[in-house]
Amino acid sequence: MSGSEALAHAGRALLMAGGEATKNFEWIVVIGGFLAFFAAFGIGANDVANAFATSVGSGALSIKSAVVLAGVFEFCGAMFMGGHVVETMRKGVTDQKCFNGKSGSHDPVLLMYGCLCVIFAVGVWLVVASALEMPVSTTHSCVGGLIGMTLVARGDGCVVWSKKSDEFPYVKGVAAIVVSWVLSPVISGCFSFAMFLILRTLVMRSENSFSRVSYVFPVLFGATLIINVFFIVYKGSPHLGLKNTPVGTACAAAFGVGGGAGILSYFLISPYIVRRTEELYAQEQAEQAERGSGKKVEETVVRQPREYPRGVFGAPTRVWYAIQDHLETSLAVKASDLIEEDMAVNAIHDNAEKFDEKTELSMRYLQILTACCDAFAHGANDVANSIGPFATIVLVYKAGKVSTKKKDPMGDDAYWILSLGALGIVVGLALYGYRILHALGTKLAKLTPSRGICIELGAACVIILGSRMGWPLSTTHCQVGATMGVAMLEGRKGINWFILAKTVSGWIITLVVVGFSTSAFFAQGAFAPMVHYPCYIAATAKDSISEALCTL
Repeated sequence: MSGSEALAHAGRALLMAGGEATKNFEWIVVIGGFLAFFAAFGIGANDVANAFATSVGSGALSIKSAVVLAGVFEFCGAMFMGGHVVETMRKGVTDQKCFNGKSGSHDPVLLMYGCLCVIFAVGVWLVVASALEMPVSTTHSCVGGLIGMTLVARGDGCVVWSKKSDEFPYVKGVAAIVVSWVLSPVISGCFSFAMFLILRTLVMRSENSFSRVSYVFPVLFGATLIINVFFIVYKGSPHLGLKNTPVGTACAAAFGVGGGAGILSYFLISPYIVRRTEELYAQEQAEQAERGSGKKVEETVVRQPREYPRGVFGAPTRVWYAIQDHLETSLAVKASDLIEEDMAVNAIHDNAEKFDEKTELSMRYLQILTACCDAFAHGANDVANSIGPFATIVLVYKAGKVSTKKKDPMGDDAYWILSLGALGIVVGLALYGYRILHALGTKLAKLTPSRGICIELGAACVIILGSRMGWPLSTTHCQVGATMGVAMLEGRKGINWFILAKTVSGWIITLVVVGFSTSAFFAQGAFAPMVHYPCYIAATAKDSISEALCTL
């Protein structure tokens, strides 16, 4: 065997060596990790705002507090229940059997590279959409990217458009995902509409509404915990051994924890809330009286330029201080300032029905809890949009092939992969999430603590249920649908139709933009002219090495 023949044989053997072949593409895993964090950053900037937008818009939380709470509960949701939707994103859109090496020994690497393109396209679009204040669907982004990549790589036959399943809802694939996108906002809106109608009738419109808070809080507090505990215990994260918990055990745990906490809250928390609300209300009334009498003048704070320390060779080390400046200014923006600046938003807020101030003030405490529940649900569902494709990259790289198993758990890799996504989400919300927080929390409709509670609970119920079933729901759809359900009780004037139209158009545009951009990125790398250069050499120079590589 000549030297050239040996080299050609070695090249062919390397590409067909299964696990050894993917080891040469460790760079895809490394870059994929950075891009997965970047995509999670985009999710935090655009989508996590869904969970706390109503709390910020109603004044129950400042943006700074929302960032801290979102970080904790997004992380917990991703770790406790994130595995189900990650599995759907990995195998529910693309038929990975098309990349198992039958049409070419380099197929597993093509799938790895395709998922890399999906992550990059998703991250770029989410950051751009956040800059435009468009609360787009990150689920649309990821699904659109996977469809675009698969169509270019293997054709429409390798997209899982529809597939029968032995488990509810008995249909998997793109069809089931699209149906969930349509149903989720409708169901969320119905839930929120019904909850706020009951709360408004029995409590908020009552002459003694504040005295009824002591009875309402334990009920809603216990119900919120029951919902969360049940779905955590009942076939929760497979990585924590909660996958096959019996329904009876889950119900017992949920009602035991939620019911017990509700009863305790009646004796321990409700009295504190009533007392604290009385104090805050008296304080606010005193401040208003002082402003009205002219005794107190509001001061305008003018921020002075920051003195930057000098780095090596006198260069200013401005990166960290620039981040600090950004956080201090963006996280300090108040919803009331935006309402006063926008005439359309101001009109919507003036048109909304006003309730007793003390009752609304007391509802803030419960809204913080429901917002945490919503954040937990979001972490369980949407972390898959950045981590699902990256999980595919890691598993294919380690196995050296594409698994054809129906169930292919991530094992111990799940912990650091999910943690990477959760961390990126928190950073994205902290640095850039304030834009969507105001778009959904202030400009879309009039939000108060009583309204926010119903919106967050309605959306969280649907999202958590969908996460358990493995549906990659759009949390943006759920949140907007729930907000519309509550706002409809105010009539047509209770909704900012311009913001709603902008949001819905963003959902439609997302599928197209991410699908086409992913296709372009993948085609440029996988089908660039340089890929076929060995065939060109073989045809013109009759080079044996090129001939061997061309036939691979």
